Amino acid sequence: MKTHIMRALGAAGLAGALTLLGVIGAGGAAAGGAAAASPATQAAYTAPVGSLKVPGNFQPGAASFVSPTWGVVLGGSGCTISRPCPAQLAVTADGGARWFLMRAPAVSLSQVSRVLFANRADGWLYSPYLSGHIWVTRNGGASWREITLPGNIEAMAVSARTVYAVVGSGLYRSPVGLNAWTRVNPRTPYGPMTGTVLAVEGNSVWFASSTSVWTTADGVHWARYALHSPGTAYGVPYGLTAIAAASPRDVAFLWGAAQGMYHTVMTVQISVNGGRTERPAPAAPPSEGDIYGFAVAPCRFGVLLIAVVTPGQDLIYRSANLGETWTTFGTPGTGGGVSLSSLQFISPAVASYVWGYPAAGEAGHLMRTVNAGRTWYSVKF
Repeated sequence: MKTHIMRALGAAGLAGALTLLGVIGAGGAAAGGAAAASPATQAAYTAPVGSLKVPGNFQPGAASFVSPTWGVVLGGSGCTISRPCPAQLAVTADGGARWFLMRAPAVSLSQVSRVLFANRADGWLYSPYLSGHIWVTRNGGASWREITLPGNIEAMAVSARTVYAVVGSGLYRSPVGLNAWTRVNPRTPYGPMTGTVLAVEGNSVWFASSTSVWTTADGVHWARYALHSPGTAYGVPYGLTAIAAASPRDVAFLWGAAQGMYHTVMTVQISVNGGRTERPAPAAPPSEGDIYGFAVAPCRFGVLLIAVVTPGQDLIYRSANLGETWTTFGTPGTGGGVSLSSLQFISPAVASYVWGYPAAGEAGHLMRTVNAGRTWYSVKF
């Protein structure tokens, strides 16, 4: 899968404004801790902010929502291929009706392409596959700290109490609220725990390769189960592309066999026992496009979404019946392989994704649904 501040407000004024927005709790912000497993950089960032209003030419590049009403969008303003633009963060507390600037670290949008928040205080910025650098805030963006993990970060996800990062083929974790990263390496007869695909739901975590999945319900006790590849499609082996979970028991595995640019044969496997066993979904999704996202509606196992990039319009494939049938939705305004990112369900009915890559001059848009993907609309900033 491809991957594709402004003048200063006084610190007290910024903190007060963010408190009103619900970005920082009324009790104030706690300082971030030192990174136990991140020796390279410990510098704190306090990028200046000029106005709480989001610029009219703001372009989204990625998003992270912690509830249907509260979320953060990473993007930039006036970006072109030849002119790097500073990373900006837009925050909403009312489901996207109003947006305001959150303080961002002093980095360019080409250095960070993903945003992840656990709550209104704890957040992370990073760029998949390009480095081990993470920018972290513990106080709703009032300050940022750069840390480094020992290898390229493939993906990040946050459970109820822990943030996880896939680094190379290993899994690292830190408690939410601390920078205390350690490698997850339970003592088992199977050797080191390795994988490339990560998913979380509540306190449950799945970390998998194309042959096995490691899973935990509490972040402490891990079990390993065999995964059974669908085999090959036109001579090309299937590889595990993504995992999405509706509950600790209800899990879906997305497999893909690339047949060339913008053409991937896909199949979905379903597990109702947390990954111990799986069975194929009744029907395969359409095969047009490269896979850029996979999501399952929480507490509503049956609604599946797959985001794909094509040479024409980018597409969302949706099943409302656990893969028995599939419906295709086009993304207006896309074409020629425009990037997709940040596909996530926020509740059983609310989901969102971002199309575009502002750092490369692609216009960005945040798409949202409030009826589990039956219709989509573009969010205005």
